[in-house]
Amino acid sequence: MTPDGVLGAYFAFIRHPFEDLSSSAVAERLAREAGVVCLPGSYFGQGQERYLRLAFANADAVSIGRLVERLR
Repeated sequence: MTPDGVLGAYFAFIRHPFEDLSSSAVAERLAREAGVVCLPGSYFGQGQERYLRLAFANADAVSIGRLVERLR
């Protein structure tokens, strides 16, 4: 048996650079303007307001590269 490609479910917990915006506001803006869906860090407890959780479930290298471009 040989794999067709490497797929998996991974998460990235990243700090957003917008001090004046909540993680919920940043997550909504990313979804609306860049087509990137993520969870606000505030969902994961106190002190997580400057973070976002991104999921890379079954994403290949090309898809991850597109995400990097969308986040810029």
